[in-house]
Amino acid sequence: MNTPTNLIFESIAKAGMVAPTTLNGLPGMSSSEIAEITGKKHLHVLRDIRKMLDALKINPNLDTSSRCVETKVPDSYGRLQPLTILDKELTFTLLSRYSFELSNLIVKRWIALEGSGFERVSVQAAVAHLIEREKDIRREALKKIKRSAPKRLTVEQKELQKYQRQAAAQDRKDRLKGREVV
Repeated sequence: MNTPTNLIFESIAKAGMVAPTTLNGLPGMSSSEIAEITGKKHLHVLRDIRKMLDALKINPNLDTSSRCVETKVPDSYGRLQPLTILDKELTFTLLSRYSFELSNLIVKRWIALEGSGFERVSVQAAVAHLIEREKDIRREALKKIKRSAPKRLTVEQKELQKYQRQAAAQDRKDRLKGREVV
């Protein structure tokens, strides 16, 4: 049974298999992970983070406590996309605006992060991991597209294309000779 709640739990389970993001060696949650878990668009999560930081008067570029980091990471097309990594407090603050169910799911994810044998990695390593994950997702999507593409044309389709090409060629010849094409 694929209810929205079950789908969200599946997202969290998948996220749990991903190496945790860190913020100066401590657990952190990226805006893309929050979007993935909550089912929201990444752009909307970034918008909500910006509103929250403005309301709390936190400037990530000037904040020395490193509660959040704003960066840009290349997507599967090589374009730089914004990414924000939040500490636990800011993640909970952000999610308190969302539904109780979503807040509870994120709390469970944090508990899982803290309970796992947490490996401290730098923000750069976390960003590199996110880039690789994005590449894997794109690679899988391209495989699915390739599999769903029609493999071969039927005999009827080939004949139809042949007649269409012949008709188009005849139309061009008629236009060159000044005849009216119907």
